Formats: sequence, C-alpha cells, structure tokens
Amino acid sequence: MNPIVFLISFLPWILFGLFAGHSLLELETALIISLVISVIVGYRDMRDKLIVPWVTFSFFVGMVIALIVLQWYSIIPYIGIASNIVLTGIAFGSLAIGIPFTIQYAKRDVPRERWENPVFIHINKILTAFWGILFFLGLLLSVYKFFYPDTLGIFGDAYMWISIIVGIFFTMKYPAYAKKRSQT
Repeated sequence: MNPIVFLISFLPWILFGLFAGHSLLELETALIISLVISVIVGYRDMRDKLIVPWVTFSFFVGMVIALIVLQWYSIIPYIGIASNIVLTGIAFGSLAIGIPFTIQYAKRDVPRERWENPVFIHINKILTAFWGILFFLGLLLSVYKFFYPDTLGIFGDAYMWISIIVGIFFTMKYPAYAKKRSQT
C-alpha cells in the first residue's frame, strides 16, 4: 500500500486539524477547506466507493450545514470529539462489516489473485485495527481536552502528528514483517 496515497486520503482531516484554530472564522474556514479538499483528493476514491472518502465528505458536509448554514454554534465544543468518533468509527466500523478500510487502498497495489489470500486479509485487518487504536487514542485525548482544556500543552497539539507518523511507519513496515512471519 502506497503510504502517500493513503495519507492523502486523510488530508481533509489533517487540514481540519491544522486550520480549525480558536475562532469561529478559523473553524468555518477549516470546514470549508476540508470539504473542498475532500472532493478534490477523494473524487476518484468516492467514484470507486471507498469508505474513507465518503465518510469524510459526509462529515464535512454535515458540519458545514450545521455550523455555517444553520448556525448551530452550540456544537462547536463537540466538533473535535465528533471528528475523532468518526475516524474511530471508520476503522472499527469497517472491521465490523468485514471490509477493513486499508484493504481498499491495498488492492490498488496488489494483483487481484491475491485479494482473497488469508495473509493479505489478515495484514489489512491488523493495519485497520492499528489505525483504529490511534484514532481511539485521539478520541480519548479530545474528550480529555474537552474536560481539561488547558492541561495538555504541546502534547495535545503534537498527538495528531505523532499518530500520523507512527501510523504511516507501521503501515509501511508491518506488511513485510507479516509476510515474512507467515512464511516461517
């Protein structure tokens, strides 16, 4: 699986995390940018019916409608928690329905005859579960920040980057490890 292509699929979420800021204008701008980027980078994936771009697009459409169109400002304190619930839901929900979201990206790099290979399927279940754990930790962090807003300092801001780096590293290294281990 190409980690750059995989990372690009999460670009709307990354940009949202970067630009949401601390003002209503910054939040609205981040939502619009993330929505537009979700269409630009996710168009092909949405056409191919991949889970991540459709859920991403739906989330940002919903947030734009709720916050900008309907002006439900009372949801603002919960947007960080909601976004982490959605990301966690993508990972564990896709596992629950038997289509680990990583497998949809991996199939682009793997010949069709290997798609039913138990090792290929297992690798993608592990990758998806790993991302789910990272997203769940982000959810726990956002809940903690909700109740204790000024206690995490730089770690609270750095977690997104740490989790992306750890997740990409794991995504790059684990498949080779798992294949080698299955051959012994």
